[in-house]
Amino acid sequence: MGTTYQLVNITKKEIISFFHIPAAKACELAGNTASSAITTWYLLTHLGDQITFVSILEEIWPLETGSIRDVEEYTDVTDEVVEELIRRKILVDEGKVFYFDDEPNLYDRKLRNIWME
Repeated sequence: MGTTYQLVNITKKEIISFFHIPAAKACELAGNTASSAITTWYLLTHLGDQITFVSILEEIWPLETGSIRDVEEYTDVTDEVVEELIRRKILVDEGKVFYFDDEPNLYDRKLRNIWME
C-alpha cells in the first residue's frame, strides 16, 4: 500500500483531503485531472501561504512549525474547491460511483476536467 496524502495549508488551517475523489497516492494525485485541477487551483488562490502535502498514514511532519496532530482540527475545504472549479467550468460533476449497496458513504465523485473540451 502506497503513501496517501492530504494537501495541508498551515497558514489558513485548511486541508484538501481528496475525500470522495479517487486520488490519494502521489501518482494518482498527479495523474488524475480532477485532483490536479483541485491542487493547482488551491495553490494559485493561496499564494504566500505555507502549504505542503502530508502523509495521512505516516507520522512524518515535513515542516518546522505545526504538527500532524494539528491537522485533525483543520477545516476540510475539498468540496468548496470542487464547487468553485465546477462554477468556473473547469470540472463537471457526473455523479457518484458507489462501491457497496449497503454503504452509502463509500463512494467517489465522478469528476471530469472539461477545460479543454
